[in-house]
Amino acid sequence: MELIGRGREADVYADGADRVLRRFRDGRPAEQEARTIRWLGERGYPVPAVHAVDGADLVMERLHGPTMTEALRRRPWRGAAYGAMLGRLHRRLHALAGPPDWLPRLPDSEGAARLLHLDLHPDNVMLTSDGPRVVDWANARAGAPEVDVAMTYVILRGIVLPPHERLMIRGFLWSMARTCGADRRTGMRAAAMRRLADPNLTGAEADLVRRLGA
Repeated sequence: MELIGRGREADVYADGADRVLRRFRDGRPAEQEARTIRWLGERGYPVPAVHAVDGADLVMERLHGPTMTEALRRRPWRGAAYGAMLGRLHRRLHALAGPPDWLPRLPDSEGAARLLHLDLHPDNVMLTSDGPRVVDWANARAGAPEVDVAMTYVILRGIVLPPHERLMIRGFLWSMARTCGADRRTGMRAAAMRRLADPNLTGAEADLVRRLGA
C-alpha cells in the first residue's frame, strides 16, 4: 500500500480509491478510537466512516480535500472564517448527550461531562465537498468542554511560528472563541499539563506551553 500520510504517532496508507488504513507505529490497539468514531457518526457528527479495525490498524473512509491547515496556508485571509468553523465543530461536539460510559474520563474533571476530542486543531479537520470532517480521535476522553477548547488554544499558541503566522493564529483563535460555546480560560491549566505530557514537544514548545498554563 502507498504511504500517503505520516503523523507523530501513526502512518496512513491508501487502501484503494475510497479507503485508508491508519496504523499506530507503537502497535497500540485502535478499537476504542473506532468505537468512538462510530458512536459519533451514529449521532450525525461529521467523521469518516469506519470499515474495519484489527489491532493497531484502522480502516476508514478516504476523505478528499485539503486539511484546514493546508487551506489556511493557501488563503490566510480566511483565518477568521476557519476559526469560526472550528469553534462550531467544538460546540456541536459538546452539545451531544453522553458521553458513552466506556470512554475514559479526564482526571479531576468535575461537573457534566461531554465527549472531548483533545486534539482538535486544523490538521485534524478535512475540508471535503460535503463540509468539514474531524479525524484522529485517539485522544478522546470524557470531561469538561472548557478543557477541549483550551487544548486547541494551547496546541496552536504553543507552536514556534514566525510573526505573521502568530498574528493569523491569534485572529483564528479569537473567532473560534466567539462560536465554540465554552470559556477556555477555566480549562487552561489542565490543558497545559496534558500538553506538557506529550513526549514529542520540543524544548521551545514546552516553554511556550508552560507560560500559557501559568
